[in-house]
Amino acid sequence: MTQTQSRSHNKTSVTRIRNRGDNASASEEPSIGIVERVELTDFMCHEHADVNLCHKVNFITGQNGSGKSAILTGLVIALGGKASATNRAPNLKEFIREGRTRAVVRVHLRNRGSEAYRPELFGDMIIIERQINATGGTVSQFKVRNASTGEIVSRKKEDVVAITDHMAIQVDNPINILSQDAAREFLASTSPDKMYHFFLKGTQLFQLREDLEVVRQAITRSEASISRKKEVLPEMKAEKKRWEDHYQDMSQARDISTRMEQLSCQMAWAMVKEAESEVHTIDEGIDVFQKKMSKIDQKVDAEKEAIDAINQEAEELNDQAQGQLAQLEPLKDERRGPMEQLESTKATLRSFKQTENEINAEARNTRERIESLKRDITVERDRLVDKDSAGRERLRETIQDLEAEVTDQEAEISNLQEQQKTLEDRSLELRDSEKQLKQDVEKGRRQVERVKTGLQELTQQTSDQMSAFGRGVKDALMTIKKTQWSGMEPIGPIGKFIKLRDPKWSQVIETILNKPLNSFLVETHADRTKLDAIFRHCGCQSQIVVCKTELFDYSQGEPDKDYLTVLRALHISNEIVKRQLINLNRIEQIILVEQRSVGDKIMSSNNGGFPQNVSACYSVDGYSLGARGGGLSTQAIFLVRPSSRLGEDISQAIAREKQQLIEQNQKLKEAQKALNGMTQEVEALLGEHKRSGIAERKCRERINKANSEIQQARERLQSDEPAKIAALESELDSFSEQLESIQTQFRDHNAQQQAKESELRQIESDIALVDQKMAAIRDRADKVRRAADNKTSQCQTHSTNIDYWNTKRSTLEEKMSALQAKKMDAEARVSEVESEARVICEERVEVEHSPRKLDHLISKCKAQLEEIERSSNMSLAEVAEKAQKYINVYVTAKEELQSVIALVSALKTAHQQRLNKWTQFRDSMTVRTKLHFIKNLLQRGYTGKLEFDHTQCTLIPKVKTDQDVVSESVGRNPTDSQADKGSAYQRKDTRSLSGGEKSFTTICLLLSLWETMNCPVRALDEFDVFMDAANRKIAMSMMVASARTQRDTQFILITPQDMSVKPDADITILRLQPPRRSAAAA
Repeated sequence: MTQTQSRSHNKTSVTRIRNRGDNASASEEPSIGIVERVELTDFMCHEHADVNLCHKVNFITGQNGSGKSAILTGLVIALGGKASATNRAPNLKEFIREGRTRAVVRVHLRNRGSEAYRPELFGDMIIIERQINATGGTVSQFKVRNASTGEIVSRKKEDVVAITDHMAIQVDNPINILSQDAAREFLASTSPDKMYHFFLKGTQLFQLREDLEVVRQAITRSEASISRKKEVLPEMKAEKKRWEDHYQDMSQARDISTRMEQLSCQMAWAMVKEAESEVHTIDEGIDVFQKKMSKIDQKVDAEKEAIDAINQEAEELNDQAQGQLAQLEPLKDERRGPMEQLESTKATLRSFKQTENEINAEARNTRERIESLKRDITVERDRLVDKDSAGRERLRETIQDLEAEVTDQEAEISNLQEQQKTLEDRSLELRDSEKQLKQDVEKGRRQVERVKTGLQELTQQTSDQMSAFGRGVKDALMTIKKTQWSGMEPIGPIGKFIKLRDPKWSQVIETILNKPLNSFLVETHADRTKLDAIFRHCGCQSQIVVCKTELFDYSQGEPDKDYLTVLRALHISNEIVKRQLINLNRIEQIILVEQRSVGDKIMSSNNGGFPQNVSACYSVDGYSLGARGGGLSTQAIFLVRPSSRLGEDISQAIAREKQQLIEQNQKLKEAQKALNGMTQEVEALLGEHKRSGIAERKCRERINKANSEIQQARERLQSDEPAKIAALESELDSFSEQLESIQTQFRDHNAQQQAKESELRQIESDIALVDQKMAAIRDRADKVRRAADNKTSQCQTHSTNIDYWNTKRSTLEEKMSALQAKKMDAEARVSEVESEARVICEERVEVEHSPRKLDHLISKCKAQLEEIERSSNMSLAEVAEKAQKYINVYVTAKEELQSVIALVSALKTAHQQRLNKWTQFRDSMTVRTKLHFIKNLLQRGYTGKLEFDHTQCTLIPKVKTDQDVVSESVGRNPTDSQADKGSAYQRKDTRSLSGGEKSFTTICLLLSLWETMNCPVRALDEFDVFMDAANRKIAMSMMVASARTQRDTQFILITPQDMSVKPDADITILRLQPPRRSAAAA
């Protein structure tokens, strides 16, 4: 994500790039010593620069002259560094911007956790400010502030040094913070003794060695001092003895002196008592503040209880909605059974159809055989016609006529059955269509009711336009104008200041900005409380938002100008309203489209994700498009009823709603008409099916009667006909009976099929009834959920009250903190006075008089002593002072001599131990540096080592590049000795490497030294100046990886080149634009 801070034309522009993705580091941020922020004012080329740094890796980029190195220089100067240590100026005054008389640098240091430096005094963030003056007596001034309170805690450089020492920030370490010249010197260095010197300096071994040398010299000086003190100690003992004897001679004034000492003790403890009385007064004031804070806590608790009660009500409503939805489960179970029966019945009907086809096929075959037999009988009878009598001929004709009638009736039955099947299939289709039409009619009725409600509200708004914003708004506005406000007069309702540029977006934008359109804006929490009371009195339920009136620049957060955003679709007459909608609703990042397909393409155009600076997309017909996780997502939103809140002409809105009502009524009439026609057609089909069944039964009755008459006629002819005709007729009778059996089977089958179809219609009716119940339950659940949402919105008012009381409590806490600080000073005064009193008198004594009375008594005792002392050359106090002086001198000298002797002995032992530890530490640092150097070289495919010579104080890096490794592996003879294999190290020191390889090797050495150091801040200026692209990319990756492995370390890396590293949660890229320079500077 890109976040831009814009400065004025004479200020440095800083672009901060930082990714807020899900791949953020899971490690805990360091708590002490991290540079959070650097501010430069009139420093070097910057008029004003404000740079925020992240806790891990910070890359500062920009063109030459943009002031990158000035930020690092400012950091060093602010933390107490000398001008000469930066290699940028000979003195501090040279850092002041040309034409200015002073420069200011500020550094914000993190000071948290268990190891924080005096957090009770400096807080969890320390601001170190250094002011450089071009004129006046003081060139440099320090101010150390507590960032939380803004209070100046110290003005001493010693405190700055103590802070940096506690946090292990080594400003003067040439390896810890490498300026531009130091970085170039280090990167270009090839001298073994310089490399070794950098190693000692970076690991602080050089400083430790110098400290040990100072200790050795101190031991030598102390031994010489011991010899001199042993010579003068006997003389000091004799002088002490002489003055002790003299003091005994002056002991006659002891009684008066003792009395004066007692009075002095009372005087000292009287001062203590007076200081304690002041502390008691402050305690009483603190108690008053605590009682007030307790009352505020009770009010906050009451607000929280109200929120809990509302949340409980909302939760109960949600539970009620869930309970309503839970009622769907039995209905679903109830519906599941009929659905299974429906599928089973349909399967049975399909099976009946197959059986019907089989019966029809068998009936056709039987009829064909009967016809064949009839033809054979006719032929046989024709042959015997001469032998037949007239009566037999008449019987045969009768039989033929009856058989023809049976055939006609069977054909009629077949036609009726086909017709019934067609009617049943058509009936099923019509019932499905009838069910859909019923749903369309119900939906149309609901839509008509909704349009009627909206039309009524719009009609009401013609007489009271403010009624569109809710109940009581008009009365609240009149009261607001009559009320005095501590800040600006409340602005609202917000929708009053908004006009649509195109009316077609009215409903979707009003849905997006629904509740905020009714809101009011105030500037202070006191005004919020006052306005809330007005709303309660007027019955107004609009939200109240406490806002800042800052008119910030939002242009950098807008998407491409080709997209129509909500902000671009509106004309907002009040700039404060516009900023609040941008802050709260992100209207500058919500885009609008007319077609859903266009929105789907836009929301997946950025490698499957949203375009830059686009947070949401809505279509004109009320759909939310796009999914943050990628892919297509289209969700319908519940559009609010239209109103005049967005400045639309009410008459036009009413006309549009009336037209929509006419259209909806017309659609409803058409749907109802279609439903009535469909119902009539279904009833006609049922009647026709019934008539077809009656006709079929009548045909079967006629067939049965004809078959009976045929049987009787055949029995009369059977005795007279020849055997062949009898056999044929017997077979014919058999097939006729078979056909009758098939027809009976068909009738039974048809009856079962009609029963199943009737069962199917009943099941569908049951399912439709359950669907209606489920739809009613869902409607009730939606109403309860909306009620729960309204309850949740009420929590905002109580939350704002909590913010107000918390702010008031914070003010009281600040006052109480000031009083507590005063108490601490008073207690410190008590401790100070008590310490002074205990110097005079160890045990506390009862004070008998006031300080003024005690002072008078002490003066009286002094006058008596002076009278006694006039008779002596010296006063008792002078003698006592002299005697005590020589006693103290002798005792002190003796104790100091013994102490120095013991100290020198301990120093010798400690010096030798520390010298041994220094050697062990040097060897340990050497091994760690070597290991890290080898590991870092492997990142590029190089191999190598570091050759340390601690006797000659030299360090030589030996490197074998990837090309050398390949060449060596190709040209090596398997019989070569191990010494020959290692000879490449002797031939390949840093002087034989290319510029990029040498720079990469030196960066590896620098990282190795850094990883052996213990400092929270590490900086490097223009580290890649001699690197090619490949080595630069790997070096940057190594630095990032090294930074991530070191939990409590912050990296500041400066480069003029483009970045190959992508920003992350722990990686920040700061791009500096060149500051505008004055004509004189140019």
